[in-house]
Amino acid sequence: MSNLKIAVVGQGVIGLTSAIRLAEKGYSVDIFSKEKFTETTSMSAGAYWWPHKTYPEDRVSQWSKATFEQYKLDATKTNSGVSFQEHYRYCLDPDDSKYVLNLVEEWKEIDGCDFGIPCHEAFKVVVPVINVPVYMPRLKAQADKLGIGFFEKHIESPSQLFSEYSLVINCTGVDARHFAKDEEVYPIRGQVVRLSLPKGLKASSRIYQKEDKFTLVLPRENDLVLGGTAQEGDWSREPQERDAKTIIERCSKLNPDIKKCEILGSGVGLRPGRKEVRLEIETIGQNKKIIHNYGHGGGGFTVAWGCADEVLKLANQEQ
Repeated sequence: MSNLKIAVVGQGVIGLTSAIRLAEKGYSVDIFSKEKFTETTSMSAGAYWWPHKTYPEDRVSQWSKATFEQYKLDATKTNSGVSFQEHYRYCLDPDDSKYVLNLVEEWKEIDGCDFGIPCHEAFKVVVPVINVPVYMPRLKAQADKLGIGFFEKHIESPSQLFSEYSLVINCTGVDARHFAKDEEVYPIRGQVVRLSLPKGLKASSRIYQKEDKFTLVLPRENDLVLGGTAQEGDWSREPQERDAKTIIERCSKLNPDIKKCEILGSGVGLRPGRKEVRLEIETIGQNKKIIHNYGHGGGGFTVAWGCADEVLKLANQEQ
């Protein structure tokens, strides 16, 4: 058992996975969050494995592969919230994230015209899909079982924690702009719409283009998630009716049955945009150490476990 007492700030998927990896190795871990568990950006995600605005490629590749392997293990468990699903990706513009095709086990090129979507290139790939309403509570339950403490408290800066904790893990997402005073962090506002699930829909689809919007049809076990928006610099967490209507209209071109589905609601999350993920140790004051783990863009669920493994390695160096 380590005598290093650790505070994790943030209880989204990045904070939870980091805390779990640390607690599994015997560290004493507490999680602090200014928002309720149900109000985190992670809880509003329509999550599947694929990096969206997540950089740099070399590190993201490693983290994504490690996370992919964890999801393979999760998918073997009953009611894990993870399943593997066929995903059709239609690229109207060249896709700078297609390198992850080298990390999966099953994919092939297809012709978008065969599906009524003329495009630059297209792929059919099998990827993990994360049913967030199942998976996130499961992670929290796992953290509880490991003895991780949860505290709903606004922490303005790491200095508030160093009187009690030896190490702080910064998983504050877009709030790192204030918590770490990092002006390179900016919000990428993502709104999704939840609908009833059309009968027989089992594969997800994405139309990729270099605009502040994207078209995503993502069936989950009990509902259908439609995306979405990628509005950089927008801090609003309020769902907009005009965005919802536009999203449904775009997605119905992929599947006309969508217009017949019942609207269950909308969700908004602020993805933490940054030119690259910040995952490193910083020393402030007299040997006070912070491990930063933020700036994952829209790829939090894609890299979470790989990043958590690296957080553990960095923490081990402080022993």
